[in-house]
Amino acid sequence: MKNFIKKFLIKEFLFLLILVFLFNISQALSEEIFVSNKNLNANELSYETPEKMLVKSLVEISEGKVDMALETIDALIKQTPNFKLAYLIQGDLLLAHAKQINGMGDETKGEKKEEVENLKNEAKVRIERYLNNLNLQNEPKIFAQLNNKVKYLFYVDAVSSRFYLYENINGKLSYKDDYYVSIGKNGFGKQYEGDKKTPVGVYFTGKKIRESLSDFYGEAAYPLSYPNEIDKKNKRNGSGIWIHGTPKTTYNRTPLASDGCIVLSNPDLMKLSSVLDNNRIPIIISFQSLKDLESNNKNLTEKKISLVSAIESWREKWENQDTESYLKFYSKNFFSEKDDYDSWAERKRIIQAQKQKVFVELSEISFFDYPNTENEIVLVDFVQDYKSPAINNKMNKRQYWINENNEWRIMYEGGT
Repeated sequence: MKNFIKKFLIKEFLFLLILVFLFNISQALSEEIFVSNKNLNANELSYETPEKMLVKSLVEISEGKVDMALETIDALIKQTPNFKLAYLIQGDLLLAHAKQINGMGDETKGEKKEEVENLKNEAKVRIERYLNNLNLQNEPKIFAQLNNKVKYLFYVDAVSSRFYLYENINGKLSYKDDYYVSIGKNGFGKQYEGDKKTPVGVYFTGKKIRESLSDFYGEAAYPLSYPNEIDKKNKRNGSGIWIHGTPKTTYNRTPLASDGCIVLSNPDLMKLSSVLDNNRIPIIISFQSLKDLESNNKNLTEKKISLVSAIESWREKWENQDTESYLKFYSKNFFSEKDDYDSWAERKRIIQAQKQKVFVELSEISFFDYPNTENEIVLVDFVQDYKSPAINNKMNKRQYWINENNEWRIMYEGGT
């Protein structure tokens, strides 16, 4: 029974055991070792970024190698002297030699106590990244498809403060890197100006802001396309949601620390600059982790096929001027910049009653799962080439498709 419990703890609560010193460091020094480096992917920690050095020190603490952990933290501080969390861990390691302490930063009170709690949360999300048993080299279970002109995709797991970069290689998402980020002070799910929340949805990065910015924004800033069509429909407002860096005196912010922006350390932002400078990178900001997606998107291939099939059927009904079948692809909750469903349907019936021969071609189709707690929604971008006896038009088009009772229907349509 003891062996069973021990194995269960290792499997289910590994990150808590590594973090035990955050709550009772004296216990960490005397505890029999449950955790060792073999539980981490050695390759993950071989290249010592500041984060990996921090995680390495915590693994060393879990193994009772306090002196070694202190050496690692000292080296980290020498390399990255503005890393606040590293100083806190260093201080507690030094105190551990002198007396029994109750937890990370246990002497702090008042405002300092809140700061320590924030740093503890930072340590937690950083460690969880390395203990989540994800094989990042596998294609992620993200309900998305990129056309060959879209080279990259960002995925932000807002709950875990993690920012993932994927490259589009022959239509498949290939993991490139991931980074710790800070989001809004009040979490995610932005509703209005000043609520200090980060939006949830699908957005696109804009061109680097060239005008002079204060040191508050770090090395660079890139705007996001918030609010999008869904946000505006739901009367969400606000502006100035950016990806940006940190002041020179601060390596990073704690997990919930921005006014709604996505904030990276300056070194991480500079690593991403070659991607961000291409602008119009799609970014999915979600409340679901990659592990959640593995559970929720087990039939991902079938879902993609069903959506692609619906898009093609919609195109075909339109080209054949089969008006009533065409209109069945539109949700009764449809909206555009000018129309609701009834006015849209009336206008299409008038146009298609002429039964002109038309040609409709779709190309460069990309789609992205839109994080939503109710119906499944997907943003679809494509190039539409429409020809009729009176019109010859090629344009960039955007639709939002919603899954209503296992049927894909269009809830928004417009140009981009």
